[in-house]
Amino acid sequence: MIGSCSNDRYSKPNITIEGLPLEIPLCLADVDCDWLTQALRESQIPDDVSVVGFQPKIIGIDAGFLGEIALLEVQYSSSAIDAPATMILKIPTSSENRQVGQSIGVYEREVRFYTELRQLVNVRTPDCYYGDMNVSNDPEKSMAAIKFINRLPVWMMWTLFRLANWFSGRKQIGFVLLLEDLGNYRVGDQVAGCSVPDAERALRSMAELHAPFWKSPDLTDNPLILPFELIIKLSQIVYSQALPKYLSANEGQISPRNMLILEWLSDNGMTLMESLARSPYSLLHGDFRLDNMFFDDDKDELVLFDWQTFLAGPVGYDLAYFLSASLGEDASDDELYSLREYYRLQLEDKGVSISAERLSWEYEVGMLVVLLRILPVEFQDLVSLGENRGHEIAITWIDRIFVKLKNVDLDRLLATTPYSVQQ
Repeated sequence: MIGSCSNDRYSKPNITIEGLPLEIPLCLADVDCDWLTQALRESQIPDDVSVVGFQPKIIGIDAGFLGEIALLEVQYSSSAIDAPATMILKIPTSSENRQVGQSIGVYEREVRFYTELRQLVNVRTPDCYYGDMNVSNDPEKSMAAIKFINRLPVWMMWTLFRLANWFSGRKQIGFVLLLEDLGNYRVGDQVAGCSVPDAERALRSMAELHAPFWKSPDLTDNPLILPFELIIKLSQIVYSQALPKYLSANEGQISPRNMLILEWLSDNGMTLMESLARSPYSLLHGDFRLDNMFFDDDKDELVLFDWQTFLAGPVGYDLAYFLSASLGEDASDDELYSLREYYRLQLEDKGVSISAERLSWEYEVGMLVVLLRILPVEFQDLVSLGENRGHEIAITWIDRIFVKLKNVDLDRLLATTPYSVQQ
């Protein structure tokens, strides 16, 4: 059982109502052969072919906190067609996390990425066979509302966020994606970490994503792309709410250095993020980590998925996000510097010039911002992490960040503005 919807038996009658939009499934039990037939006729199968059967298998348990993912093995009425035999069905989770996902717009953003923005990026992503939602907010009005809320006092923002989260849970809204099955490729594992060659492959793809959008006016002109500066206040609020819980849960186990970092972030986190937000922007994935990557070893390529949190922001944030989680606690400062330099040279090869000094500043500031944003994932009451892997990801991630911050001069970072660092 998944919530109130069973996914092990599909006994609903296949009924098509001509002339009406295809209904969006709210859970796996709402998906039947007729629905799949209509969805796949958008791009994959001709009108005279139908889906006659499919077998679903839940995957990604305890990894997709906001989404529900199923692998579908599909049978067609004709074998003489070039259509995918397997595919991934992605819909919002049926857990209590759904209302959070709806309130912050991650489901709409991912559907819009695959249906409106995917063709603009150079990095390889899964093919999208079908994507739809049964509600669509005007992007310009939504962005205007977010900007207005960000001008409010911090306490009022938090109140409005909790109210929006409550109202979002009053009604389930349908969002759905049918995506390419990447199961024949090697999947990344954030808890296990990765080798240096895999890290370099990921950083090459990161540069392929970032370079074309470097300082691009398309970022600020597109209301679908949230700018980094609009997540600052809410990030600091959530951190402040979660920090006492983290300190209580780890009482007597936090080193003096780590305690200093946590308290320093409590006092200076918003100022630090505002400083980082003055750096040049590019298009960021926003969740660039191993669990969202498949490695095509035959082509030496990376396939990047889970586009729920893409945004416009400084490249050092995506860089710190990836390296903070993907390299273990035994990674040396020299090794991390070499990887940063590898990424910088990849950007340079694509026409983007950024100094090593500037990138190091963005990376170190980004590492602190990642800690500020990741710590609340484990110690908050908004999103459930599941039973096992979700907690392991969060705790391992926090520990790795602390190790990478052991030699960072906090006050120097704060005193250094983006304009004083060599471009």
